[in-house]
Amino acid sequence: MDLDRDLLLRNSIFKGVVIALFLLLAVNLFRMMVTRHDYYRDQALENRQVRFKVPAPRGRIMDRHGTLLADNMFIADITLGRSSLSKAGPDSTLERLMLWFGLPRQETLARLAQQLDRTHNRRRLVLVPNAEPAQIAAVEERGRQLPGVRVESRSRRRYIYGLLFAHMIGHVGEVTEADLDTTRNPFGYRQGDIIGKQGVEAAFESHLRGEGGVKLEEVNASGRIVGRQAVWLNQVSPGQDVKLAISLSLQAAMAEIIGDQIACGVAIATNTGEVLAAYSNPSFDPDLMTVRFSSQDWDKLVNDPAKPFFNRVVQATYPPASIYKPITSLAGLMAGVVDTNTFLEPCNGGWTLGDRYFKCWKHSGHGPIDHAGAMIQSCDTFYYQLALMLDIDQLAVAARAFGLGRTCSSIFPEESAGNVPDSQWYNDRFGEGKWTRGVMLNNAIGQGELLVTPLQMALFTARIATGGRVPDPVFVISPGTEPVIPEPLPFATEHMDWIRHTLRDVVAVGTGKAGALEGIPVAGKTGTAQNPHGEDHAWFVCYAPADEPEVAFAIIVENAGHGGSVAAPLASRWLEHYFREGGMVDRRTGGNSTSLSLQGDQVLEARP
Repeated sequence: MDLDRDLLLRNSIFKGVVIALFLLLAVNLFRMMVTRHDYYRDQALENRQVRFKVPAPRGRIMDRHGTLLADNMFIADITLGRSSLSKAGPDSTLERLMLWFGLPRQETLARLAQQLDRTHNRRRLVLVPNAEPAQIAAVEERGRQLPGVRVESRSRRRYIYGLLFAHMIGHVGEVTEADLDTTRNPFGYRQGDIIGKQGVEAAFESHLRGEGGVKLEEVNASGRIVGRQAVWLNQVSPGQDVKLAISLSLQAAMAEIIGDQIACGVAIATNTGEVLAAYSNPSFDPDLMTVRFSSQDWDKLVNDPAKPFFNRVVQATYPPASIYKPITSLAGLMAGVVDTNTFLEPCNGGWTLGDRYFKCWKHSGHGPIDHAGAMIQSCDTFYYQLALMLDIDQLAVAARAFGLGRTCSSIFPEESAGNVPDSQWYNDRFGEGKWTRGVMLNNAIGQGELLVTPLQMALFTARIATGGRVPDPVFVISPGTEPVIPEPLPFATEHMDWIRHTLRDVVAVGTGKAGALEGIPVAGKTGTAQNPHGEDHAWFVCYAPADEPEVAFAIIVENAGHGGSVAAPLASRWLEHYFREGGMVDRRTGGNSTSLSLQGDQVLEARP
């Protein structure tokens, strides 16, 4: 009896323990599946989901008419973890990939090491940039054999017209350690991010860059994405578009007239200061900057003796030569030492100052010549004499009134200010009292230590045409910026009118006749800048129509000879295209227009 009672008690206790355990299990199951469902779901997701940073597509860049110049295309890179480089061996994932893809081993390892050197905290390395479909398929099919290897899509910048806009638009590139410096990194860039490096791409970085997003992707044990639907934590905000003031057609016309010469040209709308065309040759292919290439290839490009990266429009400085003579005339008129009808000593081929003889370009001389004739025929002897009636500071004041001696654009940090020397500059360089008035003769005809950029001379020409109303050059019309309005010119209205009338005669009957355009009056000035390293540089500046100016133009051709015979005809061809494109042929008084071919593959062929 006692035994049965003991067995019954034990049986009851056992049943109670079992029931209690099942109750505890049920409570925990309920707790896990109901009350703490969200917590454990998130924990599970953390174990099988990976955060991916998604860069924003950059804004597009268009010409003034909305024609696309730069956009984005999506490509795929084959990447692997940085640890793969240290584990490279006969049976490693990296070795298998190099074997499958036929990649040269030493060159590939050096390129991957270079990626690590550029950004020390980089987590992933690009083994195959812009991978071919067959390479992508190989990785996707053999994913289990390639732990840590991914196919990652990204946006790549595409420059549709290549060399044509390279210096103006600039290019993008991967951030460097210097870019990541906290003092220069207001947008929080990280390794692998893309940033504007030059030109509009750099100047409007904050507008073009957009805001990247973050998404969660489901991955397997090998780190490969297996989920169908990404979970976005932060959505991508694409960059905003930029519209240039430059016209594709006018830019192409500029490139065609220049051809393969070392030269550059700039055209400015006289009513707004908008830059309609600005081209520098030689140029470079900005698409090369969007791909990863070896340091050897980079060095070859940078050290090219043709200097393709050199933006002559804003970086190159030249003596302005005779295109500077209107400034010398205005300085003399403002000082009251000459008037518009003044005759000085006849030109017999030059002028003697002390023991030096300063030649006129016309060695036989111009004979008796008045102020207007000296401008029209570009007589150096007249301007030598005028120079001796002035001092260097009077000449410098007149030049700076037109914006010379300073930068005139916020787009290009590499822009040169040129040089407008005054007495302080000469004192600092040579010592007080250790320079002579001979410098005045050189400066008066645009030689000596005087230096200008082509952009400055286009702006100078536009301000001559309008009496000084043109703002500083405008390269971008959207987003708009506040125009930089110049101080009023200090010259008398009648003197400016005389300058404009005389510049019209320069083209009509003087040294600039080759710059004439049938049916549309052109005003301009030729110049031939002395070059101690070779042939002279050929200058021509002009504006048209001379009576109602719309566009100002400046061109320089290096090592080419005389401005009147080399540069002026090129300007005429570009103006012909400008007026034909603008539908302004009704301004012509008659005659047949010539046609400018724009079919050159190097100019207008858009890239696919």
